[in-house]
Amino acid sequence: MTKQPEDWLDDVPGDDIEDEDDEIIWVSKSEIKRDAEELKQLGAEMVELGKNALDKIPLDQDLRDAIELAQKIKKEGRRRQLQLIGKLLRQRDVEPIRQALDKLK
Repeated sequence: MTKQPEDWLDDVPGDDIEDEDDEIIWVSKSEIKRDAEELKQLGAEMVELGKNALDKIPLDQDLRDAIELAQKIKKEGRRRQLQLIGKLLRQRDVEPIRQALDKLK
């Protein structure tokens, strides 16, 4: 006896319609770009700060070095460095950094 087309769906391994824990959350490409731009702006704010203000913000050494280098660079190199800072910020928890910046304002 051959299987009917409606029986084929019963044989799909791991197909649990009732399992809500495996819900996939889709994020649009535009939302990812907005988040990246926001972090780049956060990095630009930190680049504009002086050394004393930077000391009050919890930064790891890689991020601090990138910010200090961006403070020395002009023009196109600075734009690329700000992109790098944004990338570094995406890999970190930025909430403590935001809180420290808010306290400085």
